[in-house]
Amino acid sequence: MKETSDVYQPVDTSFREELLTYAKKRKYVSIQYLTDIREYMSARAIIKEIRADEGAELLLLNTGEEIRLDRIIRVEGKPAPGFEDYFACAC
Repeated sequence: MKETSDVYQPVDTSFREELLTYAKKRKYVSIQYLTDIREYMSARAIIKEIRADEGAELLLLNTGEEIRLDRIIRVEGKPAPGFEDYFACAC
């Protein structure tokens, strides 16, 4: 599982392209992500755009939320790169 930090970790190009595809469709998508204090959040929103800000890429939602791409855990049930085992049970 990927560690979140203050230093932005660039995401895989194919994942970024997938997010842009959702943005072009203008449909609601479910997104799970971690905040800057490692709080797990879930949203259902329309992706407006991806933009760069202070060395990090941000996903802008129609709800006003801004999510760093490297903190996204899942989009539409599909794990983001680095978070494939996030929900795995080590029982």
